[in-house]
Amino acid sequence: MKWERFKWLIILAFKWNKTAYPKTKWGVRLCLAAMASSFFSFGVVDIQFKNEFIVDTLNLTGQEPSLYSMYLSAFLALIGTALIYSEWNIKTRHTAKVLISALPGMSDVFPDNILDSTEKAFCREAVTLGKGQDIEENIELQIKRFNAELEINIFKRFILQEKGQRLYIGGLARIPFLVSYGTLLRNLSSELFYFDKFHHKGEWQLLSCENEKIEIIQKNEIDSVNENGDVGIVVNFTTEIKKHQLPSNVQEYVIEISPSIARERNLIKNQDNLQHISKNIGVIIDKLSALPKCKRVHLFLSVQSSLAIEIGRRYQEGTHKKWIIHNYDAESGRYHWALELSKFGVVTYEYLDISKTN
Repeated sequence: MKWERFKWLIILAFKWNKTAYPKTKWGVRLCLAAMASSFFSFGVVDIQFKNEFIVDTLNLTGQEPSLYSMYLSAFLALIGTALIYSEWNIKTRHTAKVLISALPGMSDVFPDNILDSTEKAFCREAVTLGKGQDIEENIELQIKRFNAELEINIFKRFILQEKGQRLYIGGLARIPFLVSYGTLLRNLSSELFYFDKFHHKGEWQLLSCENEKIEIIQKNEIDSVNENGDVGIVVNFTTEIKKHQLPSNVQEYVIEISPSIARERNLIKNQDNLQHISKNIGVIIDKLSALPKCKRVHLFLSVQSSLAIEIGRRYQEGTHKKWIIHNYDAESGRYHWALELSKFGVVTYEYLDISKTN
């Protein structure tokens, strides 16, 4: 525990990018500078100069440290320690934890095992989003819960209030709700970290593996919408979605996307790769929304939870037309319900031709 924290402090000291622990970073740097100044104050290197400030001799020596250098080292160490203590002892923690739990039988306990032991000291109490489900799902209750969480602006007012700087988020829910929760993260300035349920291990894990640089492959182009103003996008990342499984009124008006490698349930294991892919999908949705007479963009997503949430972050009210996010039912092999997403929340989307859907 102590060695892990010490190692984390040293790594943090040499990070040049933005961090959620600026006082700790500068505090460690000052302490290291104090150690360095103490080391050199013992006269490890003795440099003698001529009047022209040209180095004359360079000798090793073992003289006693000067009083001034000792004062300087002590001052740097004191300031550094004070900075570290002030941040570690702060009452308002700046790291938030969120678990989306909206599937039958799913635990609502946040998986703390994904956190580094040093991170836990900075975490707030975990927040669970979604309506806990019993044996049978109640989609209408889940819709009411989401709309209530949207109305109270739950992330800004309750989860990341008081300058929350980091957010760990993940969970399990139906794809339409995961995408909807992603829309709540659109304008957050906090640093975001996703975690997923890795099914082959049965464990929650951060997306911190090596970036495999997976790309999207677009199979076709469309330049028009159907007579009702509908157009769609199919993302085949986990399993392949067959065209005959789609509602018949949009089957010929969808863009199909596949990954550049073989599909699997937890395909993307790196957060940078995840955000790169969602950005490219967002660009395609931008183009679909800009098609003449477009009224709705239908999303058929066979993706892991974190990607569904990240795609939701790409929703732009005012730029995008209404999103219709469809849910696949494995037993019937079809899409039988969907959510209509707008800036006001979500409502159940009424299928126009559900009887024609295979």
